[in-house]
Amino acid sequence: MAEIASIFVSPIVSKLTETVATLINEEFAAIKGSKKELEKLSSNLITIAAVLEDAEKKQMDAACGRSLKVWLSKLKDIAFDVEDILDTFATEAHLSKVRRIPFRIRMAPEIKQILTKFDLIAEEKSNFGLSVSTDAARSDSQSQNHFPLTNSFVDTTDVLGRDSDKDKLIDQMLSNESDSREGDVSVIPITGMGGLGKTTLAQLIFNNERVKEHFEYRMWVCVTIDFNLQRILRGIIEFHTQMEVSNNLSMDSLLARFKDILAGKDFLLVLDDVWVDNYQDWEPLGNILKLGGKGTRVLVTSRSTKVSDIMATQTPYTLQDLPHQECWSLFKKIAFKDHKNMSSELESIGREIVGKCNGLPLAVKAMGGLLRGNVDVDKWKGILRDSIWELEDEKSLNKPKILPALKLSYDHLPSYLKQCYSYCSIFPKAYVFDRKELVKLWMAQAFIQPRGQSAEETGREYFDELLTRSFFQTLDIDNKERYRMHDLIHELAVSVSSPQCCQVMDHKSFVFSQQCRHISLLYQDLESPTCKQVFKTCNKLRTLLLPSEYLKSLGGQTLDQMFRSLKYIRALDLSSSSLTELPDSVGELKLLRYLDLSRTEIKKLPNSVCKLWNLQTLKLLGCLWLFELPKDLGKMVNLIYLELDDMFWFKCRELPPRMGNLTRLQNLHAFRVLSSTPGHGIGELKDMADLTGKLHISNLENAVNAAEAKLNQKESLQMLLLEWTDKDFNQEDEVRAERDLNHLQPHSNLKGLALHHFKGSNFPSWMTSGLLQNLRTLTLSHCIKCTTISVGQLPRLRELCIKGMLELEEWPEDQCPTLNRLQISTCPKLRKVPNLMLNLTVLKIKKCDSLKALPMAPYLMFLILTDNLVLEDWHEGMLTAVDEQRNPVGQPRPSLIGVLELKLQNCPNIQALPRIFFPQKLEIRGCVQVTALPFSQRLQHLALEMCSSDALLREIPSTNSLYSLVISKISNLTCFPKLPHLPGLKSLYISECEDLSSLSEEEGSLKSLSSLQLLSIRGCPKLEALPDVGLPTALEGLMIGSCSSLSSLGSKQTLKSLHSLTDMYLEDCPLIQSFPEDGLPSSLKHLEIRGCPLLTEQCQEEGEERPKISHVTDLEIGSI
Repeated sequence: MAEIASIFVSPIVSKLTETVATLINEEFAAIKGSKKELEKLSSNLITIAAVLEDAEKKQMDAACGRSLKVWLSKLKDIAFDVEDILDTFATEAHLSKVRRIPFRIRMAPEIKQILTKFDLIAEEKSNFGLSVSTDAARSDSQSQNHFPLTNSFVDTTDVLGRDSDKDKLIDQMLSNESDSREGDVSVIPITGMGGLGKTTLAQLIFNNERVKEHFEYRMWVCVTIDFNLQRILRGIIEFHTQMEVSNNLSMDSLLARFKDILAGKDFLLVLDDVWVDNYQDWEPLGNILKLGGKGTRVLVTSRSTKVSDIMATQTPYTLQDLPHQECWSLFKKIAFKDHKNMSSELESIGREIVGKCNGLPLAVKAMGGLLRGNVDVDKWKGILRDSIWELEDEKSLNKPKILPALKLSYDHLPSYLKQCYSYCSIFPKAYVFDRKELVKLWMAQAFIQPRGQSAEETGREYFDELLTRSFFQTLDIDNKERYRMHDLIHELAVSVSSPQCCQVMDHKSFVFSQQCRHISLLYQDLESPTCKQVFKTCNKLRTLLLPSEYLKSLGGQTLDQMFRSLKYIRALDLSSSSLTELPDSVGELKLLRYLDLSRTEIKKLPNSVCKLWNLQTLKLLGCLWLFELPKDLGKMVNLIYLELDDMFWFKCRELPPRMGNLTRLQNLHAFRVLSSTPGHGIGELKDMADLTGKLHISNLENAVNAAEAKLNQKESLQMLLLEWTDKDFNQEDEVRAERDLNHLQPHSNLKGLALHHFKGSNFPSWMTSGLLQNLRTLTLSHCIKCTTISVGQLPRLRELCIKGMLELEEWPEDQCPTLNRLQISTCPKLRKVPNLMLNLTVLKIKKCDSLKALPMAPYLMFLILTDNLVLEDWHEGMLTAVDEQRNPVGQPRPSLIGVLELKLQNCPNIQALPRIFFPQKLEIRGCVQVTALPFSQRLQHLALEMCSSDALLREIPSTNSLYSLVISKISNLTCFPKLPHLPGLKSLYISECEDLSSLSEEEGSLKSLSSLQLLSIRGCPKLEALPDVGLPTALEGLMIGSCSSLSSLGSKQTLKSLHSLTDMYLEDCPLIQSFPEDGLPSSLKHLEIRGCPLLTEQCQEEGEERPKISHVTDLEIGSI
């Protein structure tokens, strides 16, 4: 294949020019002779910049391309070296070391030597006949300032022309007649060349409604070239549980977890982008997947037909090219936003361009993104005639095929986007990107040059432009913004970024080069000779990343050697390693801007870390043993992101002093005011105008002058918590608290406010006069002197929480037009709330002993009443309300008709439930006078607890919708009553019914529950036996615990006849000695026995009951 790696130097030359201009005017005047050298460097940079546009274009020409590339490569390398020297000097200058004689003596020859090399490079440019471009820099700068707005994104999930493929594969996958080999798990590969849409097709299938209904469990794992069994198992478990699995788990532990959640169950597993060379690699995973049910299906995507030969047990599906008309429709949708600008000439050219994409959707998207919104015919013709289309199609192991369309799209990126994109090559294939984190890394490399806005905002625009051009794909992971590169896009990044960007992988050869500036170590052992060689040889590194999926072993001596050799490092990721402490030499990393120590076992940061004057990002998430920050943290004046989780803020007793020096800091979760300690006063917050997110200010009684915090200037702050300590106070404290709160007025952009232990009697005017127009949530907690509240001047308030306000008596008739959620607890004197709340959907009231009336809320959906001893009944005002806006005729709407969930707990005076009431979920606990239940055909979950007798059980309505029933602590219940016809009931929980001795008031009463799948019986000490007539035949899970009199598990056929039973748990039933005579059903997969000493003894290897459980694959028996 033709060599395609182009070299772009414009961004670094542009940045160097600005840096040199600044240094000439400032710091370098202190070094004799250096100013003259720098002026010469500045002149060379300007002349080189003038011809760079032409040089970067001509490097692909056959005539002078190779020699020009060599020159550009040398220029880029020496430019990096110059930047390293100048950044080092600028840092030393800011640290007030510039006048020190040793520093001046050391720097002068280094500067002179590097500048001499640059002179030679500058002279060589005349060899190539390059044309001067007077407006190159300006045009690049202008394009940088005119990004498409973020709301103009192309929807990368749009798919055309694959419905037939999807339907065929789903039919094959769901067919009852599998052509899999006997005993094998059913594996269907989807094969085809890169860019055809194999992953997209698998996603369509994975999210199809038929597939969702067929498979209760679905998992997706992106495998890539590293077919690692432990990583794949971890991915399966993480997707299923939606919880992170530790890298430390052994293979045995992972296998046990897999069995717990998936053994015997039918599931769908998608293995995306698989590369496997031999059957021995696949066989262990294939054997594990056989533990699933017979209906398990594995869908595999791969570019390699060899994968099909190794893994397939069903006919592989070969994906064909996308038809031309679908390709044209896809291109048109991306390139022409509204189709209004599509002239006949552009359509003709566009169809030819689409034809060159050879039916590959990825290539079509790249071309559409490149030409999006551009109606310049000459531009389109230039793309069509570009020589890049003539690239050969061959592929070798060392030079993966790069689609011409993708390379063309890359070539037309602005230079500042090229370096951002190519930097991504250091991440592994299929890496899941977080946009915010990637932007922080770009900032650390100074790739982002803000123009009238923050670097973070500009970085987001950079990313969104790459996303628009299909260099990233959007992922939907837990409703969070996540992204991935298509593997061909990643291969292109690897191609264009070499040799500056490298990945060093376990068991892979690596050629060490000083030209390498950015490395990711995909190693588990950083003490290995290969890794140590990296630290020693690649001493000009600017980035060293250790992606978190790789467990890292790391010692202090290795770290010390690393820190002493990597003096130009800008970004260092040591997360998820075995790191316990940092050596003091970390302070020598003068240029470091990004440091990630998350999920390590570090207990304390050395104070030398505060010498990192350039540090912008310090990540300490998940450091469970870290309780404090270094005392001189306030000296890190360039720190923007200090990332610590909630647990740290809970454990940390005191922040370092002078935090107010960190004027660029965006996230300060908590600040404790200490009046007696210098550097901890509330005035520290004065100049921290960039704070975002949440800020919790506590110990406010120590504030000397609260106005110094200048909260009204922090326009990016989203959530503010103001807290006074919970201790006795006098009238003087009350007056001071009111004065301080008045001075703590936040910016009008604030969306959430919470006051805790406010000592005043009156809230400030800024809370009641309409200044907080954007406030969405308000919490008033333990403001024990306040007797009234008013929220009518908060037009966007959606959530209000009032708790522990012991003196609160009234809430005036406020208009609450947008209030959606209301929670009131422990307000014993509150007599009344506003009568009408038209948009209220959630209402929770607890321990309000004087509140006798609830608001009218016609659109209420969730109502929870707890420990309300006075509330007696549902007054008529609660039952009906008129909403003139939604119901202009003025007809009353039943106030509880829309309630989906009602929970009543310990409301002893309530005698009946509302008359017009159709809940989906109903829980009644400790309401002893309630004797009737509503008839609701939509009731799905019912819980009855601490009722005075079994009368309420006999009121359970006959309904098809009820699927879950909980019966707990029902006094005087001796026999379980015959339930009405409940054909949809799936789960029945019976617990702590101390008088229950029989499960059959009438013969077969339980067995009539034909759809019951789970039966749980716990804490019934008088229950002696399971019913001889048997249990519901559809039962899949049976749980029995703490039944001290239970001695029989039924007649000989009671359990044997349960042909669907897969899981059974017996716990703390000391009188059970044996299973029924006919044993257990063959379907049983998991059996757990705990606290049953007699039965445990009989189930040992030589015990009489052992043969009855020999077929159970997952057996857990406690000690005797």
